[in-house]
Amino acid sequence: MIFIEFENDRVTSELFKGKSVITAIQHTALNNPDSGIIIFKKGTDSHIFLERIKELATPYSFISSSNTGLQDIGYIEDGPFIKVSIEKPYPTWIKSDTQVYLHAHFVNQIGEQISTNCSFLYWLNSVGKLSRPQGIFNYQVPLEASSKNFSDLLLYRFVKQHYKSRWVLFLLLCHIWYERRFPLFAFAKAWFTKPQKLTLDLESLQKTELPVSNEPFYYDVIIPTMGRATYLKDVLNDLAAQTMVPKNVIIVEQNEDFTAQTALDYIKTNSWPFKISHTLIHKTGACNARNMASEQITAPWALLFDDDVRVQATFAAEVSHALKQTKAKAITFACLQAHETESMQAFKQWESFGSGCSIVHREIIEICKFDIALEHGYGEDVDYGMQIRRAGYDIIYAPQIQMLHLKAPMGGFRKLHIFPWVHDLVQPKPSPQIMYHRKKNYSTKQLKGYKMVLFFKTFGNLGRRTPWGHFRAFKYAWNQSERWANTL
Repeated sequence: MIFIEFENDRVTSELFKGKSVITAIQHTALNNPDSGIIIFKKGTDSHIFLERIKELATPYSFISSSNTGLQDIGYIEDGPFIKVSIEKPYPTWIKSDTQVYLHAHFVNQIGEQISTNCSFLYWLNSVGKLSRPQGIFNYQVPLEASSKNFSDLLLYRFVKQHYKSRWVLFLLLCHIWYERRFPLFAFAKAWFTKPQKLTLDLESLQKTELPVSNEPFYYDVIIPTMGRATYLKDVLNDLAAQTMVPKNVIIVEQNEDFTAQTALDYIKTNSWPFKISHTLIHKTGACNARNMASEQITAPWALLFDDDVRVQATFAAEVSHALKQTKAKAITFACLQAHETESMQAFKQWESFGSGCSIVHREIIEICKFDIALEHGYGEDVDYGMQIRRAGYDIIYAPQIQMLHLKAPMGGFRKLHIFPWVHDLVQPKPSPQIMYHRKKNYSTKQLKGYKMVLFFKTFGNLGRRTPWGHFRAFKYAWNQSERWANTL
């Protein structure tokens, strides 16, 4: 590990003293291509930082201390990477310039692709924003917390360089409407900047030689099911054919008819190479079913399945290898329909979570539960993913591990669930479940940005054709959604 001390974006340590810290990083990486690099502000303890990141540091990770700044980005960016936890490590591309880790192999791939005609903080966040979608694991660790932000000039420049151009105008509208600010000079000057681009070879960065190990892979499988007996039997046959079979398959069968008997007789009549724990309940809802099944987990790992997926015999072995390679505690797989393909091969931090195509460690199962407030609606898997991140874990997408999702035409929501707001004269917009999820998991500025996007998207769809008429109708529908979300 190589350490670089700096102050005011200039190196203060002996090597490269007085030079730009970005230049020092680039030269250090060229001279030491197999080393990790820690850059720290003078007066901070780099060894404490090293201790905090040792479990996260890899050639394809990019880590900094905490920074709760850049919240204005929330106006234009949806997703889980803006509202950052400062209590536990959190996956986000947003960076602090107080203490930073990155690997020389990564720096050498960046090369001259990212402009260095900027501050260290701007360069770090530019690299973070561009590298995360490609497969660089970006994190903040709860240390040396700061709230360092960009000036209006840099903020608008950043948006122009890293987002589609229309978001520059959208950011201005948000500043005018929500903050009564008019940063017109920053807005105008941003249009003279060119977009930043970054190309990386992630497969070479993520290539690791794992030691040969005969360590067994113990896992249980959770499957909620309803009206899909034939499909579920195929799932069980696929699990029985695995080179690494599960210890226990936990099935929660749902049927609203209190007189109904199980439709899964083959569980007892057939012979299976694993234990099957079967429960028939007369209440529907995948959230409740998965929570019930989670309480029965005994293995270190829990595989979350749907009842209409198909996998190859090597599936569990591939999962075991991915867990060892990434050291992740939560992985989501590529869940593809028959006509879909996935060309990406590198691991990446996932924006969401797949409740029927993921594996999680029992540590997560014990502290995270599917939110019953979202039952029969949508967003329970995204919410579960947010719980995982707030608990200090990351969710990794493994595109090379693929499963077929049949999208069975029966089962699932077999009859329309009637929510109490369907009788309202004015229907809530967005749906109360979406509002509940966003208020719970996203920042205030993200919610405001979403509100403005929705305002434009729904223009003409609420029975009003004039701007002022649409504004009144939208405001009422939004308030209805907030009211029902609070009830949820």
